[in-house]
This record gives sequence, structure tokens and C-alpha cells, in this order.
Amino acid sequence: MGHKVFRIRNKLGERLSLPGGITRERAVQEAGRRVETLRLPYEDAIAVEIARLERIVAATGAGIAARQLAQLLDGTGRLLTLTGTFGFVLLDAVGKSLCDLCVGMLEKSIAATAPIEVHLNAMRLVRKMELSEAEAEEMLAELARIHAYYGLERKTCEA
Repeated sequence: MGHKVFRIRNKLGERLSLPGGITRERAVQEAGRRVETLRLPYEDAIAVEIARLERIVAATGAGIAARQLAQLLDGTGRLLTLTGTFGFVLLDAVGKSLCDLCVGMLEKSIAATAPIEVHLNAMRLVRKMELSEAEAEEMLAELARIHAYYGLERKTCEA
């Protein structure tokens, strides 16, 4: 007994094989151009996000609670999305360091706000000033020292 095979027409496959459209390179260029048109409003959004993180820390009092660390992680995640999208490499690195710090503080039940404040000050500085490569490396090394002081690993938010 023979079986009959029915072939279904794949309209998408047929259209992809037709000439026309744009090249991959041109599509990527156009996407990059469109992302750049959003740069200015989102630079302002970065400042707003940093201020939001600072308000969370300011409201903590003597020590930071796990709930507030979770809020910082959430806000830092939004910040990393913006810094990564628009190529703010140093600000992105400081944000990843803050993310790692918050995760480590949650894991080890550390309630100190000083290391968080140092990271937020670094973010504010990086956002307002252009640092040389040597200055940027020194800043990141100092942030790494904070992690080492508290016995925290820097792994969670690495790219």
C-alpha cells in the first residue's frame, strides 16, 4: 500500500530566494543608525536610573536590607541595558561591578552601604567626565579591591 506525500508550499522560503531587498550589512547599518537616533533621550534615562539607585541607598539608613539590594539589582539591570546598547564601556563595567557587589552582599548577608555608595559615586563620575584609559583602569582596580575586601567574587554580571 503506497502512501501519498503532500508537499506544502513554503511562501517565506520562496520569497527569500527572490531577488531584491537589502543586504545584511545595510540592514545592520540602518539598525545602528536608528539606535543612534535614540542616544540623547536614553543618555538622560541613564542619569535618571543612577539617581533612582542613589535614592534607594539614601533610604536605607544604617544598613541595607535584602529587599533593597534586590531593588538595586533590578535598577542596575536596566542601567546595564542602556549602557551596553549605547556603548558606554566604562559605565557598563562599573554597573557590572555594582551588580556583582549586590549579588555577593545578598549571598553573604552584608548590610554595609559604603561599598555601594563608592560604586554609585564612580558611576556619577564616569557619566560626567571623560577618563583616560589609565584612570579608567585604576578606577576599576579600586572597585575590585572593594570586592576583595568583602570576600566577594566578580562573576555574576560579566559580559
